[in-house]
Amino acid sequence: MSSEIRPTNPLTEVLARRQYSQESLYRAALKDTRFSSGFGMFPPPLPRKPKTGGSIAWILLKFGFVGGLGIFLNQYVLFVLTGLYGVYFLFSAILSSQAAVFINFALNNFLVFRSRETAGGLVRKALLFNAVSSSDLLLRIPLLFGLTTALGVPYLWSNLASIFLTFGGRFLLSEKKIWAKRPTTGSNLPR
Repeated sequence: MSSEIRPTNPLTEVLARRQYSQESLYRAALKDTRFSSGFGMFPPPLPRKPKTGGSIAWILLKFGFVGGLGIFLNQYVLFVLTGLYGVYFLFSAILSSQAAVFINFALNNFLVFRSRETAGGLVRKALLFNAVSSSDLLLRIPLLFGLTTALGVPYLWSNLASIFLTFGGRFLLSEKKIWAKRPTTGSNLPR
């Protein structure tokens, strides 16, 4: 190895001067990460790689947990807007859904699918997640309206039923499109 490529060691530079102080040794040791913790007794830390993937059951469980928090928030905002402030229940359902979408996206991104390296950035994922959730409203609002007005089901129960009925579609779109796994190298090889 040539001396141009080899990294310099601050301690050997201090020791090579022959005249050095204790302070210069400490400063040199603090400059080099190999010596700054334990003076070289421990190897440098390995770069931490996030866990990749996980089983689909574990991802579905985490997605369901985040969804459960979103359902609670959705129901709470719906109750506050309609029950306490008298806002029409369909308009409240849209607003409560958007509040839950915001929280669900953040939790899904940082808890459920955090280890996935995806093509596209955070804004792209947020817009796609909101589009999926808003298109979900196209199914949920008529269902909510029908259950509440035609069948006389209280609006909070109708909202809950409409959320559960569309859960599978939201999960599949999130797992396959929004946080889709990047293809790994070598996966295109014939089997």
